[in-house]
Amino acid sequence: MSQPSIPNITPLISISKDQTISLLLSSIAMDELALSHLINAEAEEMQAFVHHVGRKHHVHCREFIQFNDSVSQFMEGITMKQWIALKRLDRLIALTEDCSPYNNEPPIDKGDFIDEEFDDDCL
Repeated sequence: MSQPSIPNITPLISISKDQTISLLLSSIAMDELALSHLINAEAEEMQAFVHHVGRKHHVHCREFIQFNDSVSQFMEGITMKQWIALKRLDRLIALTEDCSPYNNEPPIDKGDFIDEEFDDDCL
């Protein structure tokens, strides 16, 4: 058996940091669009199931449980995908903050916004 021949590929892609951020934002937006289409398709499937159940005179509890399990698994997958998208967006925001002209300013002390004395009338 011969060894595979892998060509030496060294792509030279040069894009700026702003272009990279823009491409990453576009990628997140496209993922969100795809998820919206999947959610819409699942909603249509749910409507079809309800219509199907409405036309039948006798529906087994097992059908409801199977359909509910299917929807639950779908929603769990969507939730995980959304969590990953949120993490990508958080990292992208952190990347843009690293480039921010305000980067050299000291962080805001959140304690400055909290009054240490409370009025009894406010509680």
